[in-house]
Amino acid sequence: MYIVTPKQMKATEEMTDKSGVSYLELMENAGAAAAAEIIKRLDVNGKKALILCGKGNNGGDGYVISRHLADKGTFVTVAITSEKPQTGIAFDEYNRICINKNIKIQPLSETELQVYDIIVDAVFGTGFHGKLPDDIKKAFREISSTDAFKLAVDIPSGADSISGKCSDDVPYFDVTVTFGAIKAGMLHMPARKHCGEIVTADIGITDETIEKSGGIEPMDDMTAAMSVPERGELCHKGCFGKLLIIAGSDSMSGAAAMNVTGALRSGAGLVRLASVPKVIDRVGSGIYECTFTELKPNAGGGISAENIPEISELISKMTCVSLGSGMGMSEDSIKITESVVKVCGEKNIPLIIDADGLNCLAGRIDIIRNANCRAVLTPHPAELGRLLGISSAEVLADRQAMAKKLAELTGAVVCAKGYPTYIVSPDGRTRASFTGNGGLSRGGSGDVLTGIISGLVSSNRCDQPENGDKLFEAASAGVYIFGAAADIAADVLSKTGMLPTDAAMALPDVFARLGK
Repeated sequence: MYIVTPKQMKATEEMTDKSGVSYLELMENAGAAAAAEIIKRLDVNGKKALILCGKGNNGGDGYVISRHLADKGTFVTVAITSEKPQTGIAFDEYNRICINKNIKIQPLSETELQVYDIIVDAVFGTGFHGKLPDDIKKAFREISSTDAFKLAVDIPSGADSISGKCSDDVPYFDVTVTFGAIKAGMLHMPARKHCGEIVTADIGITDETIEKSGGIEPMDDMTAAMSVPERGELCHKGCFGKLLIIAGSDSMSGAAAMNVTGALRSGAGLVRLASVPKVIDRVGSGIYECTFTELKPNAGGGISAENIPEISELISKMTCVSLGSGMGMSEDSIKITESVVKVCGEKNIPLIIDADGLNCLAGRIDIIRNANCRAVLTPHPAELGRLLGISSAEVLADRQAMAKKLAELTGAVVCAKGYPTYIVSPDGRTRASFTGNGGLSRGGSGDVLTGIISGLVSSNRCDQPENGDKLFEAASAGVYIFGAAADIAADVLSKTGMLPTDAAMALPDVFARLGK
């Protein structure tokens, strides 16, 4: 299953047509697949079906549906919402139903909407923007009040296929049958609720073609579970790696604590926090499973660059390193960040960089690629903008593209935080996670996430050459699992009342659900 934008879907269809599966065949397959979903769920013989058809190819899909239902003994009415079809293949399908005596064709304005058992929305496709016309809104209001089985073709008419915003009066459908790949907006609210059950139909478009167009993979429980190692009876702590967390300062000890908690709850075998004495005292008083290395503080209470030789020695004994949470933006922090990147590159040890670690790299991201450092970067939009030297507004205009650009420039896996969170590998492979909620929009969420990703990278032993390709997988799973835990926390405590630490405490529930 993949997610695409309308532009990507258009490119996919063009490539498919050139490969030998024509646009007409795609339409025939789409309509047949949607009709099959209705037939599978209902005894359609003798039922009354209303197919609302627009002027484009979405309407063409509706004509195909009407033909297949009529063949099964359904009394079909096709309601034309405007003028006759405006595309060649839709017009061809329109002509085919005109000679079918079991299909009644009439204007929407002349159609009684309350008498049907089945209603199909084939008015607008993925190209819809703005607001529904008044006549369609009126029809949809009437349709919403009926008990008919309601199916949307490709995407509910009135739903934006990118943002998920919906025009007024869009009905709530029982099923939406989408073709080839899920349209991005269908997974955003409120469109997600209007879609009902989403069925992705195979209409002859290959996964390879979708990937070439830029389609992305959505994360799910099954995919996430694959990146959580089994913990058999013969396992020991060494099987799940040694994680070094370099984090915290006198004024931000909580960031280090949340990072450590996320890592421990996510399976790291051994976790060591390297920080200044005040941070270690505070973290150690409440977290007993962590070990510690005290580092010299600078005048501002952060980690002094004097510690670089000791930090470098520590790194050489580890299987994964996390850097940045609550570290501050001093000159010392910048020197430490640059040193850690270089040492991790030399030792082939994966490095997860968040928060202040990212800010320390602004204007100098080339050091990641130059050091051949296998890194995971976890920027929010402002941090992503700083790393690329652009504004947050430019990032928000296309986060997916900006994440891909950063991954290409650095050779790192990039987790571009937001909804959804995009996870992009250096070669452009992209996943999206739709877990999580507005309850995470507060300080500390990124620290927990970094810990979770670090824990999974460590437990998957991504430092070992044979497991090097698991870095992208572990980062994707970490994002998804954290969001899933946050959803559990919000259900119990509300989005307003939950804290990032509540999501961390819900992690065992997620792992139990995944069978881990």
